Amino acid sequence: MSRRTNPPFPTTPFGLLLVEGGDERGLCEAVAGPAVWQGLVCWYGSGGTDLPFLAALAARDPSIAYARSVGVVLDMEDDPKEAYRIAQETLAAFGATTPPVHGVLAGQPRALGAFLAPDGKSPGSIEHLCRMAVRDPKLSACVDALVGCAQPLHSTAALGAKGWLNAYLAMSPDPRLRFHQAFTAGAGGIDPAHPAFDPLRNFLQRL
Repeated sequence: MSRRTNPPFPTTPFGLLLVEGGDERGLCEAVAGPAVWQGLVCWYGSGGTDLPFLAALAARDPSIAYARSVGVVLDMEDDPKEAYRIAQETLAAFGATTPPVHGVLAGQPRALGAFLAPDGKSPGSIEHLCRMAVRDPKLSACVDALVGCAQPLHSTAALGAKGWLNAYLAMSPDPRLRFHQAFTAGAGGIDPAHPAFDPLRNFLQRL
């Protein structure tokens, strides 16, 4: 994690978004859309455990006074209790005193909240949402068959979803696609307007 990889805060009102990595940043930008994204500043780390440290750094920035809200997006992985703990510790840097409620932004004068992918209660990750939003259902069915045949021994649900999505993108018309490029890839990519992303989109629009 490096402060130098993240943009400075403006001296006009903005929403601060903290995410665990570059993939989450790319997803949130695509799902939010340009009009919403231009009003946000996104900082990202190198994993969920970076978020409390990133928040502490942001809270010490003099321009944090211009942040009208702070939102956290992170994966539940296979330990929902730990994900909520990280979210709570992260938001505590900005004055939160109670555990977050998934998808809810609340508080005055600065709204605080967390979105825990995929849905605030199930083990998993943003890749679970992406899997529901792929554009090619025929290719999706082929990847389902491949995974069923290979029976990969992924240690967590999140890794299983990542493996599925990597296989899907590798078989798309452009197998060189990286995650953040898949949202603008057309027929073989991921549809950022898909209803699977609506809860996350609503969270980002309220920041």
